[in-house]
Amino acid sequence: MGIQSSSATFTRFFVPEASVSDFWSYVDEKIRAGSFREGHEGQEVVSGFASWDDFFDSSFEFGSYHKGEYVAFAFRTDQKKVPAIIKKQYVRQSVQKYREENNGKWPSRRERQDIQENVHNWLLNRALPQPSACEVVWNPAGRWMLLGSTSTRMIQAFLEHFENCFRLYPVPLYHVQWAMHLVPLDADHRDTLSSMVAVSSGQAMEEGRFLGYEFLTWLWFLMENGEERIRISENLEMVLHLGERIVLTLPTESRERVVCTTQANSLHEARTALLQGKFVEEIQLLFRIADNEYLFTLDSSLLSVKGLRTPRQLPDYDMEDVDGRFLEKMYFLEEVFAALGVLYGMFLKERLTPAWESDTLPRVKEWITAMRSPSGSEAEIPRGSIAPF
Repeated sequence: MGIQSSSATFTRFFVPEASVSDFWSYVDEKIRAGSFREGHEGQEVVSGFASWDDFFDSSFEFGSYHKGEYVAFAFRTDQKKVPAIIKKQYVRQSVQKYREENNGKWPSRRERQDIQENVHNWLLNRALPQPSACEVVWNPAGRWMLLGSTSTRMIQAFLEHFENCFRLYPVPLYHVQWAMHLVPLDADHRDTLSSMVAVSSGQAMEEGRFLGYEFLTWLWFLMENGEERIRISENLEMVLHLGERIVLTLPTESRERVVCTTQANSLHEARTALLQGKFVEEIQLLFRIADNEYLFTLDSSLLSVKGLRTPRQLPDYDMEDVDGRFLEKMYFLEEVFAALGVLYGMFLKERLTPAWESDTLPRVKEWITAMRSPSGSEAEIPRGSIAPF
């Protein structure tokens, strides 16, 4: 489900500032240069930018990508596929024809490779392309971008095309990169974080995943200890609640997972899994901000937001306000991002200081050991527990 969906899922990126004198002229030039065009004969995959409202339209008439302060468009990929079983059938027929024309002689290895290639190309030219698309929202002022997909294949294809066209290089906002780029940390906090995770390493996402595990567990702790009311800004507060789904895992044992989908006050199985040393891998959260409610899921990479349900949008925008619905959706998303940023900043300012060891950890460990089983008996953390705390 994409960004426009009532249950939105997307991946987040930090986008460096473009060093240009006229940003919108720059966008217009690059987005049109990278717009989707039909592929030539024999081309298996064709990608390009298309209209936000209709991914079959790549004309960008009247600058349709420009919506308020945002750049909004679609990324379309058409792919032709040749089913292996069909190819096998035609290759067999071609080999049989070759033998009939050559007195029963079997084709050589090289000839057989040529037959397979010719059959593949012949079938490919007759195949219909299968289109797919995802939405893209870029906020140049906020220096972030959303891609309405969590598919690794789609993400890689989009990044390659975007980077080739714009000569800008989006950074996936997983735990460490989110902290470094969009959370206001002072120099000491940044140095501490850099000493814990090699930010520039290709393994940084996996090496730093403990931050995600700890953040999700810390959120659970926060909510169960009466600290669910958080100030987002001077005049705005958020009430934080646990949703109805939590997933815990033991990464060292073949990704063993415990999935709990009961009411938050009945998550006995989840509590037991935490006591057994499992990590919080996914958690569903409910934010109440003023009159707005937001329900969504975060995983331990902190890179994507899954199944985000925003307040219902009413179809009350007229033809003179064609972007009104889009801008209202962006308002909702920005509110969620602001709340998440505050929470992650709170966590990091504890995690990256001595107060983590002296104050936070003892309180969290006390909370874990005080958890009780459904029978009411007090549970204990087993020996050898690998819980992040």
